[in-house]
Amino acid sequence: MFDYLELWLERVSRLALISIRDEEREVVLRDMKKIIEFFNSINVLDLADVEPLFMVLNERPVLRDDVVGTSLSIDDVLANVKETSEGYVKGPRTA
Repeated sequence: MFDYLELWLERVSRLALISIRDEEREVVLRDMKKIIEFFNSINVLDLADVEPLFMVLNERPVLRDDVVGTSLSIDDVLANVKETSEGYVKGPRTA
């Protein structure tokens, strides 16, 4: 039933550039199965008479004004970057 989870885990770990050891893989797959089973249990609920919520909170969200401030210089931004290319941050390939 959950064979696709192994494929999904492989793809996600490759995209995230992480390696998952075999003993970790079993734990992660078991947890993913539990999460999916929990969300599948919601599918059996009768929600026909439940109004959809557009905002869960009763309070209005706290917003702040956009204020233009001083920015870091390019040199300051790139000072702690591992690898750069022509003034840009160079990241690893993901696919």
